[in-house]
Amino acid sequence: MSAPDESERAELDPANESTVEFLLRFARIAHRAGYPTADLEERLGLLAEALGLDAAQISATPTLVELSFGSLPRQRSYALRVRPTTVDLDAIERLEDVARGVSERRIAVDAALELLSEIEAKPLRRWWCVELGAYGLAGAAVTPVLGGGWREVVAGAVVGLLVGGVALLARRTARAEPMVAPLAGAVASFGAASIAQLGLAASPDTVTLAALITFLPGMALTIGVRELATEHLQSGVANTANALVQLLGLVFGVGVGRSLAAHWFGVVQHTVSRPDFTSTQLVAALAAGIAFTVTLRASLKAMPAMCAATILAVAVSAVGRSLFGPAAGTFVAALAIGLVGGLLASRLRRPSLVVIVPGVLMLVPGSTGFNSLLQLLTGNTVTGIDAGFNAFVTAMAIAYGLMVSTVILPSRLVR
Repeated sequence: MSAPDESERAELDPANESTVEFLLRFARIAHRAGYPTADLEERLGLLAEALGLDAAQISATPTLVELSFGSLPRQRSYALRVRPTTVDLDAIERLEDVARGVSERRIAVDAALELLSEIEAKPLRRWWCVELGAYGLAGAAVTPVLGGGWREVVAGAVVGLLVGGVALLARRTARAEPMVAPLAGAVASFGAASIAQLGLAASPDTVTLAALITFLPGMALTIGVRELATEHLQSGVANTANALVQLLGLVFGVGVGRSLAAHWFGVVQHTVSRPDFTSTQLVAALAAGIAFTVTLRASLKAMPAMCAATILAVAVSAVGRSLFGPAAGTFVAALAIGLVGGLLASRLRRPSLVVIVPGVLMLVPGSTGFNSLLQLLTGNTVTGIDAGFNAFVTAMAIAYGLMVSTVILPSRLVR
Protein backbone atom coordinates (compact mmCIF):
# COMPACT_ATOMS: atom_id res chain seq x y z
CA MET A 1 0.00 0.00 0.00
CA SER A 2 1.43 3.40 -0.96
CA ALA A 3 1.92 6.11 1.62
CA PRO A 4 -0.60 8.99 1.60
CA ASP A 5 0.48 12.01 -0.41
CA GLU A 6 0.91 15.47 1.09
CA SER A 7 -2.70 16.57 0.56
CA GLU A 8 -4.01 13.41 2.21
CA ARG A 9 -1.67 13.88 5.18
CA ALA A 10 -3.01 17.44 5.57
CA GLU A 11 -6.56 16.11 5.67
CA LEU A 12 -5.67 13.47 8.22
CA ASP A 13 -3.51 15.79 10.33
CA PRO A 14 -4.87 15.92 13.91
CA ALA A 15 -3.93 19.62 14.02
CA ASN A 16 -6.93 20.28 11.77
CA GLU A 17 -9.21 19.23 14.62
CA SER A 18 -8.83 22.64 16.28
CA THR A 19 -9.63 24.34 12.97
CA VAL A 20 -12.78 22.26 12.56
CA GLU A 21 -13.75 22.93 16.17
CA PHE A 22 -13.34 26.66 15.59
CA LEU A 23 -15.62 26.59 12.53
CA LEU A 24 -18.25 24.51 14.32
CA ARG A 25 -18.32 26.72 17.38
CA PHE A 26 -18.30 29.86 15.24
CA ALA A 27 -21.27 28.49 13.29
CA ARG A 28 -23.26 27.72 16.45
CA ILE A 29 -22.57 31.07 18.17
CA ALA A 30 -23.09 33.08 14.97
CA HIS A 31 -26.43 31.41 14.30
CA ARG A 32 -27.48 32.12 17.87
CA ALA A 33 -26.47 35.77 17.41
CA GLY A 34 -28.88 36.10 14.49
CA TYR A 35 -26.76 35.88 11.34
CA PRO A 36 -28.94 35.50 8.23
CA THR A 37 -28.41 31.95 7.01
CA ALA A 38 -27.07 32.94 3.58
CA ASP A 39 -24.59 35.35 5.19
CA LEU A 40 -23.56 32.65 7.65
CA GLU A 41 -22.82 30.24 4.81
CA GLU A 42 -20.68 32.84 3.07
CA ARG A 43 -18.78 33.77 6.23
CA LEU A 44 -18.06 30.13 7.12
CA GLY A 45 -16.92 29.45 3.54
CA LEU A 46 -14.48 32.36 3.62
CA LEU A 47 -13.14 31.25 7.00
CA ALA A 48 -12.69 27.67 5.82
CA GLU A 49 -10.83 28.88 2.73
CA ALA A 50 -8.58 31.15 4.81
CA LEU A 51 -7.79 28.23 7.13
CA GLY A 52 -6.87 25.91 4.28
CA LEU A 53 -10.02 23.78 4.16
CA ASP A 54 -10.72 24.35 0.48
CA ALA A 55 -13.10 21.41 0.11
CA ALA A 56 -15.52 22.71 2.76
CA GLN A 57 -19.25 22.52 2.02
CA ILE A 58 -21.67 24.44 4.21
CA SER A 59 -25.45 24.45 4.39
CA ALA A 60 -27.26 26.62 6.93
CA THR A 61 -30.98 26.76 7.70
CA PRO A 62 -32.87 28.31 10.63
CA THR A 63 -32.92 24.92 12.39
CA LEU A 64 -29.85 23.03 11.13
CA VAL A 65 -26.27 23.87 10.13
CA GLU A 66 -24.31 21.19 8.23
CA LEU A 67 -20.57 21.39 7.52
CA SER A 68 -18.48 18.92 5.51
CA PHE A 69 -14.69 18.92 5.16
CA GLY A 70 -12.25 16.96 3.05
CA SER A 71 -12.31 15.40 -0.39
CA LEU A 72 -15.27 13.15 -1.20
CA PRO A 73 -13.58 9.78 -0.38
CA ARG A 74 -12.49 11.10 3.05
CA GLN A 75 -15.20 13.62 3.76
CA ARG A 76 -16.23 14.25 7.34
CA SER A 77 -19.62 15.80 8.01
CA TYR A 78 -20.97 17.58 11.07
CA ALA A 79 -24.51 18.67 11.94
CA LEU A 80 -25.51 21.33 14.47
CA ARG A 81 -29.10 21.46 15.71
CA VAL A 82 -30.01 25.13 16.13
CA ARG A 83 -33.14 27.25 16.48
CA PRO A 84 -34.25 30.70 15.27
CA THR A 85 -33.39 33.46 17.70
CA THR A 86 -33.40 37.21 18.18
CA VAL A 87 -30.66 39.44 16.80
CA ASP A 88 -27.65 40.21 19.03
CA LEU A 89 -25.70 42.89 17.17
CA ASP A 90 -22.96 43.15 19.80
CA ALA A 91 -22.19 39.43 19.46
CA ILE A 92 -22.19 39.79 15.67
CA GLU A 93 -19.69 42.65 15.87
CA ARG A 94 -17.40 40.63 18.14
CA LEU A 95 -17.68 37.58 15.91
CA GLU A 96 -16.81 39.66 12.85
CA ASP A 97 -13.69 40.94 14.64
CA VAL A 98 -12.65 37.35 15.36
CA ALA A 99 -13.37 36.22 11.80
CA ARG A 100 -11.41 39.13 10.35
CA GLY A 101 -8.45 38.45 12.65
CA VAL A 102 -8.39 34.77 11.73
CA SER A 103 -8.71 35.48 8.00
CA GLU A 104 -5.86 38.00 8.14
CA ARG A 105 -3.72 35.59 10.18
CA ARG A 106 -3.52 38.06 13.09
CA ILE A 107 -5.29 35.65 15.45
CA ALA A 108 -4.27 32.02 15.81
CA VAL A 109 -6.98 29.35 15.90
CA ASP A 110 -6.34 28.50 19.57
CA ALA A 111 -6.64 32.17 20.53
CA ALA A 112 -9.78 32.48 18.41
CA LEU A 113 -11.35 29.56 20.30
CA GLU A 114 -10.75 31.42 23.56
CA LEU A 115 -12.37 34.53 22.13
CA LEU A 116 -15.40 32.50 21.07
CA SER A 117 -15.69 31.14 24.61
CA GLU A 118 -15.62 34.70 25.93
CA ILE A 119 -18.34 35.84 23.49
CA GLU A 120 -20.51 32.90 24.49
CA ALA A 121 -19.93 33.26 28.21
CA LYS A 122 -20.12 37.07 28.46
CA PRO A 123 -22.98 38.43 26.33
CA LEU A 124 -23.77 42.12 26.49
CA ARG A 125 -26.10 42.80 29.40
CA ARG A 126 -27.84 46.00 30.44
CA TRP A 127 -29.83 46.98 33.49
CA TRP A 128 -33.45 45.90 33.23
CA CYS A 129 -34.64 49.48 33.64
CA VAL A 130 -32.62 50.53 30.56
CA GLU A 131 -34.10 47.71 28.48
CA LEU A 132 -37.60 48.51 29.72
CA GLY A 133 -37.13 52.19 28.90
CA ALA A 134 -35.97 51.26 25.38
CA TYR A 135 -39.25 49.47 24.68
CA GLY A 136 -41.15 52.55 25.84
CA LEU A 137 -38.98 54.82 23.70
CA ALA A 138 -39.47 52.60 20.65
CA GLY A 139 -43.26 52.69 21.11
CA ALA A 140 -43.24 56.47 21.36
CA ALA A 141 -40.77 57.02 18.52
CA VAL A 142 -42.57 54.96 15.88
CA THR A 143 -46.00 56.58 16.34
CA PRO A 144 -45.19 59.74 14.29
CA VAL A 145 -43.95 57.52 11.43
CA LEU A 146 -47.32 55.71 11.53
CA GLY A 147 -49.30 58.98 11.53
CA GLY A 148 -49.84 59.48 15.25
CA GLY A 149 -49.88 62.75 17.13
CA TRP A 150 -48.79 63.68 20.61
CA ARG A 151 -51.56 61.59 22.17
CA GLU A 152 -50.32 58.49 20.35
CA VAL A 153 -46.75 59.29 21.37
CA VAL A 154 -47.72 59.35 25.06
CA ALA A 155 -49.86 56.23 24.76
CA GLY A 156 -47.17 54.45 22.72
CA ALA A 157 -44.62 55.10 25.45
CA VAL A 158 -46.91 53.73 28.17
CA VAL A 159 -47.97 50.65 26.21
CA GLY A 160 -44.37 50.11 25.07
CA LEU A 161 -43.33 49.93 28.73
CA LEU A 162 -46.05 47.36 29.41
CA VAL A 163 -45.01 45.27 26.42
CA GLY A 164 -41.35 45.55 27.44
CA GLY A 165 -42.18 44.24 30.90
CA VAL A 166 -43.89 41.22 29.37
CA ALA A 167 -40.94 40.58 27.06
CA LEU A 168 -38.32 40.81 29.81
CA LEU A 169 -40.26 38.51 32.13
CA ALA A 170 -41.12 35.92 29.48
CA ARG A 171 -37.59 35.72 28.09
CA ARG A 172 -36.09 34.67 31.39
CA THR A 173 -36.89 31.03 30.61
CA ALA A 174 -36.64 29.23 27.28
CA ARG A 175 -40.01 27.51 27.81
CA ALA A 176 -41.84 30.84 28.05
CA GLU A 177 -40.10 32.46 25.08
CA PRO A 178 -42.54 31.14 22.41
CA MET A 179 -45.32 32.89 24.32
CA VAL A 180 -43.76 36.35 24.08
CA ALA A 181 -45.47 37.34 20.81
CA PRO A 182 -49.10 36.51 21.77
CA LEU A 183 -48.67 37.89 25.30
CA ALA A 184 -47.16 41.11 23.96
CA GLY A 185 -49.96 41.42 21.41
CA ALA A 186 -52.66 40.96 24.05
CA VAL A 187 -51.09 43.45 26.46
CA ALA A 188 -50.51 46.02 23.68
CA SER A 189 -54.04 45.92 22.26
CA PHE A 190 -55.76 45.87 25.65
CA GLY A 191 -53.50 48.62 26.98
CA ALA A 192 -54.08 50.83 23.92
CA ALA A 193 -57.86 50.38 24.14
CA SER A 194 -57.82 51.07 27.88
CA ILE A 195 -55.89 54.32 27.41
CA ALA A 196 -58.32 55.42 24.71
CA GLN A 197 -61.25 54.75 27.05
CA LEU A 198 -59.59 56.69 29.87
CA GLY A 199 -59.95 59.87 27.80
CA LEU A 200 -56.63 60.30 25.99
CA ALA A 201 -58.37 59.75 22.62
CA ALA A 202 -55.33 58.06 21.08
CA SER A 203 -55.75 55.69 18.13
CA PRO A 204 -55.61 52.14 19.56
CA ASP A 205 -54.43 50.63 16.26
CA THR A 206 -51.57 53.10 15.86
CA VAL A 207 -50.51 52.69 19.49
CA THR A 208 -50.73 48.90 19.31
CA LEU A 209 -48.63 48.70 16.16
CA ALA A 210 -46.02 51.14 17.49
CA ALA A 211 -45.67 49.28 20.78
CA LEU A 212 -45.16 45.99 18.91
CA ILE A 213 -42.58 47.35 16.44
CA THR A 214 -39.70 45.41 18.01
CA PHE A 215 -41.68 42.16 17.72
CA LEU A 216 -42.66 42.47 14.06
CA PRO A 217 -40.73 39.91 11.97
CA GLY A 218 -39.99 42.28 9.10
CA MET A 219 -36.34 41.24 8.93
CA ALA A 220 -37.18 37.54 9.02
CA LEU A 221 -39.74 37.98 6.24
CA THR A 222 -37.27 39.97 4.15
CA ILE A 223 -34.54 37.36 4.63
CA GLY A 224 -36.96 34.58 3.72
CA VAL A 225 -38.04 36.29 0.50
CA ARG A 226 -34.41 37.09 -0.39
CA GLU A 227 -33.39 33.46 0.10
CA LEU A 228 -36.29 32.23 -2.01
CA ALA A 229 -35.29 34.66 -4.75
CA THR A 230 -31.68 33.43 -4.64
CA GLU A 231 -32.75 29.75 -4.67
CA HIS A 232 -31.88 29.03 -1.03
CA LEU A 233 -35.22 27.26 -0.96
CA GLN A 234 -35.01 25.37 2.32
CA SER A 235 -33.84 28.38 4.31
CA GLY A 236 -36.25 30.67 2.48
CA VAL A 237 -39.29 28.54 3.25
CA ALA A 238 -38.22 28.13 6.88
CA ASN A 239 -37.59 31.85 7.44
CA THR A 240 -40.82 32.84 5.72
CA ALA A 241 -42.81 30.30 7.73
CA ASN A 242 -41.14 31.50 10.93
CA ALA A 243 -42.09 35.09 10.13
CA LEU A 244 -45.70 34.12 9.41
CA VAL A 245 -45.95 32.15 12.66
CA GLN A 246 -44.68 35.17 14.60
CA LEU A 247 -47.25 37.36 12.85
CA LEU A 248 -50.01 34.89 13.65
CA GLY A 249 -48.94 34.85 17.29
CA LEU A 250 -49.04 38.64 17.46
CA VAL A 251 -52.42 38.79 15.72
CA PHE A 252 -53.85 36.11 18.03
CA GLY A 253 -52.70 38.10 21.04
CA VAL A 254 -54.06 41.36 19.62
CA GLY A 255 -57.38 39.62 18.91
CA VAL A 256 -57.60 38.41 22.51
CA GLY A 257 -56.77 41.87 23.86
CA ARG A 258 -59.31 43.53 21.56
CA SER A 259 -62.00 41.05 22.51
CA LEU A 260 -61.41 41.65 26.20
CA ALA A 261 -61.35 45.44 25.75
CA ALA A 262 -64.52 45.39 23.63
CA HIS A 263 -66.30 43.28 26.25
CA TRP A 264 -65.34 45.66 29.03
CA PHE A 265 -65.26 49.08 27.34
CA GLY A 266 -67.06 48.74 24.02
CA VAL A 267 -65.59 48.91 20.51
CA VAL A 268 -63.40 51.86 19.49
CA GLN A 269 -62.84 52.13 15.73
CA HIS A 270 -59.54 53.65 14.61
CA THR A 271 -57.20 52.82 11.75
CA VAL A 272 -53.50 53.24 11.07
CA SER A 273 -52.88 55.96 8.49
CA ARG A 274 -49.88 56.76 6.31
CA PRO A 275 -48.86 60.35 7.15
CA ASP A 276 -47.20 62.99 5.04
CA PHE A 277 -43.47 63.29 5.59
CA THR A 278 -42.42 65.92 8.14
CA SER A 279 -39.28 66.80 10.06
CA THR A 280 -40.91 65.28 13.15
CA GLN A 281 -40.48 61.87 11.59
CA LEU A 282 -36.72 62.41 11.36
CA VAL A 283 -36.57 63.21 15.08
CA ALA A 284 -38.72 60.14 15.74
CA ALA A 285 -36.37 58.02 13.60
CA LEU A 286 -33.41 59.26 15.66
CA ALA A 287 -35.17 58.24 18.86
CA ALA A 288 -36.03 54.87 17.33
CA GLY A 289 -32.36 54.29 16.49
CA ILE A 290 -31.45 54.89 20.14
CA ALA A 291 -34.15 52.45 21.27
CA PHE A 292 -33.11 49.79 18.74
CA THR A 293 -29.53 50.02 20.02
CA VAL A 294 -30.80 48.54 23.28
CA THR A 295 -33.51 46.16 22.02
CA LEU A 296 -31.18 44.70 19.35
CA ARG A 297 -28.36 44.35 21.91
CA ALA A 298 -25.89 46.54 20.08
CA SER A 299 -22.94 48.26 21.74
CA LEU A 300 -23.04 51.99 22.42
CA LYS A 301 -20.40 52.61 19.75
CA ALA A 302 -22.88 51.28 17.19
CA MET A 303 -25.54 53.84 18.16
CA PRO A 304 -24.51 56.56 15.63
CA ALA A 305 -24.64 54.06 12.75
CA MET A 306 -28.01 52.70 13.87
CA CYS A 307 -29.51 56.17 14.26
CA ALA A 308 -28.19 57.11 10.83
CA ALA A 309 -29.79 53.96 9.42
CA THR A 310 -33.24 54.72 10.85
CA ILE A 311 -33.12 58.33 9.66
CA LEU A 312 -31.92 57.23 6.22
CA ALA A 313 -34.71 54.66 5.94
CA VAL A 314 -37.45 57.14 6.81
CA ALA A 315 -36.09 59.97 4.65
CA VAL A 316 -35.26 57.96 1.53
CA SER A 317 -38.50 55.98 1.78
CA ALA A 318 -40.54 59.20 1.92
CA VAL A 319 -38.69 60.75 -1.03
CA GLY A 320 -38.87 57.50 -2.99
CA ARG A 321 -42.62 57.15 -2.44
CA SER A 322 -43.26 60.71 -3.61
CA LEU A 323 -41.14 60.27 -6.75
CA PHE A 324 -41.69 56.64 -7.74
CA GLY A 325 -44.63 55.27 -5.75
CA PRO A 326 -44.82 52.94 -2.71
CA ALA A 327 -43.12 49.78 -4.02
CA ALA A 328 -40.33 51.55 -5.94
CA GLY A 329 -39.81 53.93 -3.02
CA THR A 330 -39.31 51.01 -0.66
CA PHE A 331 -36.87 49.44 -3.14
CA VAL A 332 -34.85 52.66 -3.33
CA ALA A 333 -34.77 52.94 0.47
CA ALA A 334 -33.59 49.33 0.84
CA LEU A 335 -30.95 49.91 -1.84
CA ALA A 336 -29.65 52.96 0.03
CA ILE A 337 -29.57 51.04 3.31
CA GLY A 338 -27.68 48.15 1.69
CA LEU A 339 -25.13 50.48 0.09
CA VAL A 340 -24.50 52.38 3.31
CA GLY A 341 -24.22 49.12 5.24
CA GLY A 342 -21.72 47.74 2.73
CA LEU A 343 -19.62 50.92 2.81
CA LEU A 344 -19.68 50.88 6.61
CA ALA A 345 -18.42 47.30 6.57
CA SER A 346 -15.54 48.18 4.25
CA ARG A 347 -14.47 51.59 5.54
CA LEU A 348 -15.10 51.28 9.27
CA ARG A 349 -14.74 47.48 9.45
CA ARG A 350 -18.12 47.09 11.12
CA PRO A 351 -20.77 44.49 10.22
CA SER A 352 -23.29 45.75 7.67
CA LEU A 353 -26.13 44.32 9.80
CA VAL A 354 -25.64 47.24 12.21
CA VAL A 355 -27.17 49.41 9.48
CA ILE A 356 -29.40 46.92 7.69
CA VAL A 357 -31.38 45.54 10.64
CA PRO A 358 -32.59 48.87 12.12
CA GLY A 359 -33.09 50.29 8.63
CA VAL A 360 -35.35 47.41 7.61
CA LEU A 361 -37.27 47.71 10.89
CA MET A 362 -38.11 51.30 10.03
CA LEU A 363 -39.39 50.26 6.61
CA VAL A 364 -41.80 48.05 8.59
CA PRO A 365 -42.63 45.30 6.09
CA GLY A 366 -43.96 43.27 8.99
CA SER A 367 -46.54 45.95 9.86
CA THR A 368 -48.24 45.49 6.49
CA GLY A 369 -48.49 41.75 7.07
CA PHE A 370 -49.68 42.44 10.60
CA ASN A 371 -52.47 44.68 9.29
CA SER A 372 -53.48 42.12 6.66
CA LEU A 373 -53.92 39.33 9.20
CA LEU A 374 -55.69 41.73 11.52
CA GLN A 375 -58.14 42.63 8.76
CA LEU A 376 -58.81 38.94 8.13
CA LEU A 377 -59.35 38.41 11.86
CA THR A 378 -61.97 41.18 11.97
CA GLY A 379 -63.83 39.87 8.91
CA ASN A 380 -62.54 42.36 6.31
CA THR A 381 -61.52 39.60 3.91
CA VAL A 382 -60.96 41.61 0.72
CA THR A 383 -59.01 44.34 2.51
CA GLY A 384 -56.96 41.71 4.35
CA ILE A 385 -56.02 39.82 1.18
CA ASP A 386 -55.06 43.07 -0.54
CA ALA A 387 -52.92 44.15 2.43
CA GLY A 388 -51.29 40.70 2.57
CA PHE A 389 -50.31 40.94 -1.09
CA ASN A 390 -48.85 44.40 -0.45
CA ALA A 391 -46.86 42.96 2.45
CA PHE A 392 -45.10 40.47 0.18
CA VAL A 393 -44.56 43.14 -2.49
CA THR A 394 -42.91 45.31 0.18
CA ALA A 395 -40.78 42.41 1.37
CA MET A 396 -39.73 41.67 -2.22
CA ALA A 397 -38.83 45.33 -2.76
CA ILE A 398 -36.62 45.33 0.33
CA ALA A 399 -35.04 41.98 -0.51
CA TYR A 400 -34.18 43.00 -4.09
CA GLY A 401 -32.94 46.38 -2.92
CA LEU A 402 -30.49 44.70 -0.54
CA MET A 403 -29.43 42.21 -3.24
CA VAL A 404 -28.81 44.94 -5.83
CA SER A 405 -26.65 46.81 -3.30
CA THR A 406 -24.32 43.80 -3.04
CA VAL A 407 -24.04 43.74 -6.85
CA ILE A 408 -23.22 47.44 -7.08
CA LEU A 409 -20.54 47.26 -4.40
CA PRO A 410 -17.44 45.27 -5.43
CA SER A 411 -17.07 42.01 -3.49
CA ARG A 412 -13.74 43.16 -2.09
CA LEU A 413 -15.58 45.99 -0.30
CA VAL A 414 -18.29 43.94 1.35
CA ARG A 415 -16.15 41.10 2.67
